[in-house]
Amino acid sequence: MSDPAPAATQSRAHAPVPPILEFEGVRVEASLPHESMLAGVSFALRPGELLLVLLDRDHLHVPLADAAAGLVIPNHGTVRFEGRPWRNRPAGEAARARGRIGRLFDEVAWVSNLTIEENLTLQQRHHTRRSVEELREEAAALAARFRLPGLPLGRVEQHREQDLLKAACVRAFLGEPVLILLERPARQIYAEVMPALVNTVQEARDRGAAVLWTTSNRRVWEDPGVRPTHRAQIAGVRWHLCESDAATFPLSTCQ
Repeated sequence: MSDPAPAATQSRAHAPVPPILEFEGVRVEASLPHESMLAGVSFALRPGELLLVLLDRDHLHVPLADAAAGLVIPNHGTVRFEGRPWRNRPAGEAARARGRIGRLFDEVAWVSNLTIEENLTLQQRHHTRRSVEELREEAAALAARFRLPGLPLGRVEQHREQDLLKAACVRAFLGEPVLILLERPARQIYAEVMPALVNTVQEARDRGAAVLWTTSNRRVWEDPGVRPTHRAQIAGVRWHLCESDAATFPLSTCQ
């Protein structure tokens, strides 16, 4: 009689990889005048996958990344990070989970009473035991990649807006986050930042990170270097999943 152990081992080896981020029938009402609501959002992002989302209204903030990071709880539906719904996590656990998320915000914000360096390393200093020297070294390497003359020092008001946008890219990737949320990252400095951004995103995906990237720029949407696993559009408030490599995603056409 054959030993069933090898078959069981083989079955486990072929088990589907659980999603890092999952939206299930999510609806988020707009809470501010400059926000757009979301309706009917469903998708799953597994390690190494990238979802590129085209926004049809550049002037409105879309709370997609807010919901992905558990900062906004949906009015309907569920958002799961690493298999657990945000709504079921105690505050301390949710804060620790956000320590594994890198984000470039739609409206780049800085803590005004901190230096740029302190802003860049704040999350890692709070959520990890890494030394300041180690964080500075990683941040300096990322700064060079994004064509900054060095690790930005001093206060926010001492730096050009273009350099602050590049520094925001550094902050999003620092610490090798498992989930990276990019909200229109190349909106104002496409030519300067896009090559480094594409390469850094691909390296993050190669090590197993999932990426959610929103854009209102058709150049980004059509850039072959982005190589999304999935594409979607938000038209008005409705969510349209366009194409996917995964059989679990419904296929439609985005214009």
